[in-house]
Order: sequence, then structure tokens, then C-alpha cells
Amino acid sequence: MPEKEEQSPKEIVLRQPIVTVLGHVDHGKTTLLDKIRQTSLAEKEPGQITQNIGASQIPTNVVEKICKACLVKFKFQITIPGLLFIDTPGHEAFTTLRKRGGSIADLAILVVDIMEGLKPQTIESLEILKAEKTPFVIAVNKIDRIPGWKTPTPEQLERKKIAATGKVPEGRKYKEAIMFVESFGHQSVITQRKFEEQFYKIIEQISKRGFSADRFDRIASFKSTIAAVPVSGKTGEGVPELLAILIGLAQQFLTKQLVLTNETKGSVLEVKDVVGLGKTLDVIIYDGTIRRGEFMVIGGKNPMITRIKCLLEPEPLKDTRAEKKFKPVDECTAACGVRVAAPGIENVISGSPIVVVNRESDAKRIFIEFEHEKEKVEIVREDEGLVLKADSVGSLEAMLNIFRDYPIKEATIGNITKEAVIHAETNKEPTNMAVIGFNVGVAEDAATMAKDKGIKILSSNIVYHLVEDYEKWSKDISEKLKQNEIDVLTRPGKISIMTGYVFRASNPAIVGCDVFGFLKPGYKLFKWDKQLGVREVGEIKQLQKEGTNVDSAKTGDKLAVSITGPTVGRQVVEGDVLYTNIGSEEFKRLRQFEKFLSNSEKEVLKEIFDLKRKSNPRYGI
Repeated sequence: MPEKEEQSPKEIVLRQPIVTVLGHVDHGKTTLLDKIRQTSLAEKEPGQITQNIGASQIPTNVVEKICKACLVKFKFQITIPGLLFIDTPGHEAFTTLRKRGGSIADLAILVVDIMEGLKPQTIESLEILKAEKTPFVIAVNKIDRIPGWKTPTPEQLERKKIAATGKVPEGRKYKEAIMFVESFGHQSVITQRKFEEQFYKIIEQISKRGFSADRFDRIASFKSTIAAVPVSGKTGEGVPELLAILIGLAQQFLTKQLVLTNETKGSVLEVKDVVGLGKTLDVIIYDGTIRRGEFMVIGGKNPMITRIKCLLEPEPLKDTRAEKKFKPVDECTAACGVRVAAPGIENVISGSPIVVVNRESDAKRIFIEFEHEKEKVEIVREDEGLVLKADSVGSLEAMLNIFRDYPIKEATIGNITKEAVIHAETNKEPTNMAVIGFNVGVAEDAATMAKDKGIKILSSNIVYHLVEDYEKWSKDISEKLKQNEIDVLTRPGKISIMTGYVFRASNPAIVGCDVFGFLKPGYKLFKWDKQLGVREVGEIKQLQKEGTNVDSAKTGDKLAVSITGPTVGRQVVEGDVLYTNIGSEEFKRLRQFEKFLSNSEKEVLKEIFDLKRKSNPRYGI
């Protein structure tokens, strides 16, 4: 376990660490929190899948009850005032909820189903955590699904300890506090082996993503190795160690950033309608103290100043989504989730930063700062690049970060409108003709215009999906453009004039042929003459297959070819092999796009090169 950091001076007050829970859908994020809170939110969610973001405060006394046996075993004390968990329906909240200089999350739990391993959203979560440099713990969940796993009761474990030591064990008063290390020792050897196999499959997957991780009780240095804690959100096994690890990491490595200041700052979780109050804001306060009657400055697309009319705090262990579990308070101290009622907040959007002050003059100063921050992060240029749209300043910062390797023409806050489409259309580079939106709506007329003008609109509430979607679209566009470019070139092909299939000798000559490579009407043809070298013999006028004209022919086709120029019996004879006449410059361009050619075309291209080089040593140079 991480050792406790030296005691902070008495005048320094530490706040609760903010812990964000991330992971793939249905891997048990909310169920795990329910076990900690002793609530049942997951069962109330449609399809038992989290639809909204929520915050839950876990006080120190509850953490101590759950972790009592852990605290005794590892001999350390809790010096922070509990934990504040943020449960999210996806990754957008992690990206959107930002303070000046990064995410509001101090720590994160990455939840992974032990039977399923890493899934797309798990991988995206890892990328987000890496980009934000957020320390995290891996909760390897659903260990109760391991074949043969039997969850011991606290009474069974207690009897086992008494039998082994002759003493009554300390600290077992919380009925769900089953430590993993105790439960694991209760399993059969076969079950333990099955567990280890599944567990280390996940560790291997994590390592392939560039992270060093191991089981928490096998780690020498928590600074260099990520702790993976086996847990069950269903039975509670491993929850004591998970909370103890979070507390230990916070106290050892994060005390400086947990020091409370006099500046009250936060971020908007959600905007909600509440009966009797109208529009309210669910907010996370990550520093300072928020008080009723103070001025609240809200940043975002349209910064504003309002005055706090009412503060509602969820009861301890209750989530901000539990509508009936709020109580009015005069103040709340960070870190906390709180519901705020105030006038004029109808147009506030999730992710907006907030600052609370008690003087109107300070509010006006902060308002001006928010205006400047918005101007600083928004980009409007006249040159080439992508058009980015986001719902908040924090989201836009995240987008600019992940699209940093691409040219940006414009990055602004707000929905995707016709104006954004028009700006994208002015680009010259086809791969820049895109409008990319994070957590924003698309106006109907903008969607219509984009479709008419061939502008791509990419919109998602998962920021890393946008990068993947853009890269895929950009690659498809690039390949289509290259394909179009190769289509205007003479492609490699050859025909063998079949014996007994001369249908017409000249004007034009019509002969039956075997095709190898690729042919189109309009292609010029040449033949190799041992004495004269390369000799152009004419041009393909038409291709006819089974009595029907066709636009092209490829390897394996047998068809009639009409050729203007030659006379059969003079310039060409039965059995001759004729090649498409590719110029030196065309050859060089074909080599650039060689991956778009079929294997047979590549073979013919080499034959053409070899023959042409015999007549012209500088061919293709």
C-alpha cells in the first residue's frame, strides 16, 4: 500500500479528491458505486445503463467503515475528508468538465470486466487518461463470474481467522467489507488458477497500450506501476482495497493539489428543470466554498453573471441524480456536488466553468476574464484547415489538443450552422472540407447544405471517436482522389490476338483477344518487334463482350477488340501480344499509385517497363 505522506500543517485544509469512473458500457461502473454507496441507481437506469452524469460524496466515516480491516492490515490513517465520485454515461464528461489547465478529476477508476477484457470504450478511456495525465486505478470487476468462484461471508472469514490465530479479528463490522485477499484465499486452487489466467490477460492488454500494471498487492512502487484491484460490484469483494488504494494514492502523491484555497471554482455537470425552482445547475465545486446569495460567474459560449438563489446538497452517499434526496444548505465546501438555482441560467451548457465571489466588482472582473479566455481559445483564420465546433471552452480546448496535428481553419463554440459549412467549403484541400462537432447539434439547413456541397459533417459526444472518424474519412477521400487520378492514366494491360478469331482485317481491325491486366477504349497499343523495338500499332476503339459493348476489360476476359490503325496480316498478325502504350511520365505516376493496381496490372507494368527500356534506356527516369 502507498505510505502516508507527512502530516500537513494544521492551517492547511485538504479537500476531497474528485474521482471519475470510466470504462466500457455494462462493465459495472454504476453497480460498483452502488455497492460503495449502498444504493441501487443502476437498477433504475433504462436498460441498467447510465444515461446521465452524477456525483456522489463518500464521507470519511463511511470509507473508514468499509476499509477498516485494510487500514488495520496496512497501518495507515485517512487524512482527507472522503471521496467525491463522478459517474458518467461516457467519456464526454471527462473531457468537457475542465478547470483552467486540465480536467477537474484528480483520480480515475478504469472499470474492466474480467471476463471481457479491454473493449473500445476502455481503450478510449485509456487514451483520455494518458492525454490528461490523470493518475488512475484499474478495477477489474465481476470476479464473482469466474467459474467456481464462491464469495465467502464475513462470518466464514471470521471463523477462519479465529481458527488460525485463536483471536477475534479487528475491524470487521461493516457487513459488505470483504477484502479481495481474504476472498481469494477462500477459493479452490482451480478457481485461483482460472482467475489468474483471466486477470493477467487484462494486464497484458494494458501493457500493449503502453502502461505498466499489476495486481495491487504485488506492486513494489505505486509511482511507476498502475494498481489493478480485483473487485465485484455485486458482492463487494475487493471494494475495501480499491478505496484504500485511492486514499493512499491521494495522500501520498496529490496533497498539494488538494489544498483548499479561498477561490471558489467549479464546473457545470448538467442543466435540469426542477419543479418549484425552474432551471437549475448540477455543479461540481473543486475548490473553495460556494454560498447562497453570492455572485456566480459562468463561462462558456456566452459568459454571464447571476446570483445564487438556492443551494441544494444531496445527502451523503446519495447521487445528484437521486431527485428526492436533496436538502437546502447555506454553503458547500469543495470537493462537492451541489444543485444551484439562480435566475437567467436557461442557456447555460454542460461543461461551463464557474467562479463564485461575494462582491459584484469581482464578478465583473471574472466575467471579463471569461470573455478573454473564450476569445483566446476560439480560432478564426482565413487560411486552409478544418472547421471545429464544441459546446464549451473546455471541450474546444480538448478538440484543439487532439486535432493538433491537423491544420485548423476555425475553432468556435456553438452548434454546426450554415456559416460553418460555408467556411469549410472555401478550403482547397478536399480532406479539409469537413465540419467536426463535439457535443453540439447540427442545424437542419446546415446538414442540407453540407450534403448538396459535398462537405462532410462529423459529430459525436466522444471526442476520440471524432479523430478516428475523421482519419477514416480523410483516408477514404485521399484514396478516392488517387483512384480518380489513376483512372485518367493509361493503365497496364495486354491482349493476345487469338488464332482463328479475325472478324475484320482493318478500318477498324476487329479481333478476338485474351485480356491480361486492364483495358479501356481510347488506350493506344504497341507491340515489341525484335528488329525495330517498340512499335505503336493503333488505338482501341471498342470492346465487345458477348455482343455487348463494355467500358473496360480485365484479366481473364475473352472479347472482341476493335483497333483503329493496323491491318491484320501486316502490322499485326494472329498470335501477336499487344501492350497498352504507357508514356514515361505516366509510368512514373503509375508507380506512385501502384497499390491501386491489381497484381496482374503490376506484372504487365513490369513487362512494359522492360520492353520500353530496351528501346529507351531513360524510360521511366
